[in-house]
Amino acid sequence: MARLTEQEQQEIFRFIEAGKPLPEKYRFLLFEDKREVELVWNGKTGEVCNIVLPF
Repeated sequence: MARLTEQEQQEIFRFIEAGKPLPEKYRFLLFEDKREVELVWNGKTGEVCNIVLPF
């Protein structure tokens, strides 16, 4: 985890005290999470299928 500056820590406390969500930059500084994107919808399955398109 990256070390946060005193200013960054104070800003995080202000967001938490105000009950507001943290900006994305803090999400990736606080949690060792890869920047991956996934589309999720109701009924989505984990199955892999191949489709041949006509173009």
